[in-house]
Amino acid sequence: MNCTDCVSNTFEDCENLSDILELLRFQADNETLIKRLNDCNYLEYPKPLHLAISIPYAAVFLLSVLGNFLVILTLVRHKKMRTITNVYLLNLAVSDLLLAVFCMPFTLIPLLLQDFIFGDVICVLIRYLQSVSVTVSCYTLVAISLERYYAICQPLQSRRWQTLYHSYRVLAFIWILGLSITIPIAVFTKRLQVSTGAYACREIWSDFLTEKLYTGFLDILLLLMPLCIMGYSYGQIGSQLWKDLTVNLSKNMFPATNIIATHILLYISLPFERWIKTEKSGVNGSQTPDDGTGCCDIMNPLLLNGTPQNLRQVNYQRVLLSKKRVIKMLCVVVLEYFICWTPLFIINTWTVMDYMSIRSSLNLLTKALVLLLAYISSCVHPITYCFMNRSFRQSFATAFKCCPGPLSRSGKSMALVSETSQVRHQKRIDATSTAQTSLRVVFQKKPRI
Repeated sequence: MNCTDCVSNTFEDCENLSDILELLRFQADNETLIKRLNDCNYLEYPKPLHLAISIPYAAVFLLSVLGNFLVILTLVRHKKMRTITNVYLLNLAVSDLLLAVFCMPFTLIPLLLQDFIFGDVICVLIRYLQSVSVTVSCYTLVAISLERYYAICQPLQSRRWQTLYHSYRVLAFIWILGLSITIPIAVFTKRLQVSTGAYACREIWSDFLTEKLYTGFLDILLLLMPLCIMGYSYGQIGSQLWKDLTVNLSKNMFPATNIIATHILLYISLPFERWIKTEKSGVNGSQTPDDGTGCCDIMNPLLLNGTPQNLRQVNYQRVLLSKKRVIKMLCVVVLEYFICWTPLFIINTWTVMDYMSIRSSLNLLTKALVLLLAYISSCVHPITYCFMNRSFRQSFATAFKCCPGPLSRSGKSMALVSETSQVRHQKRIDATSTAQTSLRVVFQKKPRI
């Protein structure tokens, strides 16, 4: 029996059936009728539709589990990738994996069976964990945008507190926020038995006004406010990078005397080991050009070829390019979140505000695809990292490679390590002698009168 037949049999003399449907759904005292009205969509799903969407659901589930597990494994195993931004990306992968493992199977299986067979506890748990996962993902992206904003737009003021320990505290606050603001969903989620004898998992609110207010609260907290914060942060970051690029292009040549004076000052003020240490990471001081997490990078003139003007120009361009790559990747991740989750937020709000209107406007296939689109958000992030970040791409490739055998490990690998150490040792000797010669020439030179 569908919704219209159920109400028509009960109120045969009523003229405005739509008003009665809405009234009964939220305010009637007949509990059996309310349960049937809340489960109408669940009972009317045709079997061909279940089979058609089961394949995409299964594909998204496998990609989400594999991709996010690979991201977690990569960031945990490679110490060089444990930057502040990557710690936030690790938390994002954990929340996406939580959504994939604890929500997707328990959504797909009842859809195929037309019966929620997992019990009352699982019914409440999957609804609650899905809401927690969305909240954590959303505010992790907000934290990333603010961290990048302070690192690029206000580097000197933020260097004191931008540490891994600070990022751990921010993530702890995000999880506490996600676990607390979604408690009403756990309270009002029920497992109901419908007229056919099957069960459905639904939110049953005792007060229609409370449901409206809470839905609006979630829309502001998880959609509008994060969109404003991230839009402002990345807008300011883009403006700052464009300003830096413009200044860099307008100053193609730097006075040689200023460059030499800067090099002498750095040689005197810093321990010499700090200069030699940069050979492990290339042009930048303690960071690789691809991580994009450095706020202040030091150029090592001993390890580069060319004039001081060109050296400084090339170093600055590489640092700026690496930051632009990372910001571009993060903007794509933010865009993916809003594209995937905004339609579901709109439909949920529309359902609460005008149930009969959305019931007549959207078909079952559209609703199923909107829910699938929300789940797709958990599998697109690893794909984005792979295509837009060289460090992730190389680490993913390393994770897929098989371990070498004992002969190869003891032969070629050890020879390579030995050769690399000898080359590194020779470079240190050459760099030391070059530095001493440079300082001797500079300080022995008599000033002009």
